[in-house]
Amino acid sequence: MDKEILWLFIRVLVLLPLILFLAYITIKFGLARNRVFSTGKRYMRTVENLPLGSKGGLTLVEIGGRYYLFALQEGRISLVKEFESLPEPLSFDTDGTAPVAEFSDVLSQKMKHFSQQLSQQYRSGWRRKGKSGSGCPESDQKREK
Repeated sequence: MDKEILWLFIRVLVLLPLILFLAYITIKFGLARNRVFSTGKRYMRTVENLPLGSKGGLTLVEIGGRYYLFALQEGRISLVKEFESLPEPLSFDTDGTAPVAEFSDVLSQKMKHFSQQLSQQYRSGWRRKGKSGSGCPESDQKREK
């Protein structure tokens, strides 16, 4: 029994680094197919990608100073529009008047609002029912009898 556990422990110690090494090699070189390895001048670059589902999206590519918008679908690439210069960046609005706030700003504002509500509820005896303040009206009724 002890020899089996020792043998399993040795196998884990040997195989775990091997698996981690193979994962590193796969990530380093297997996912590198999307990277550009040219060392000289580059004539094309991807400006922006916008996924539109699991099998499609839009890609804005600069080629020789001109910009092309491509639609990518499963097994198809089609040119949507050609631009002479880079279009102006879009600013997205929530209600049509204000720009979208940063996530950290929204989170801090909501946390501040929540803490204010919590402190007000605590001061006003929120959910206290009966004399004990336990919030359980049955226990208060038993005491009255």
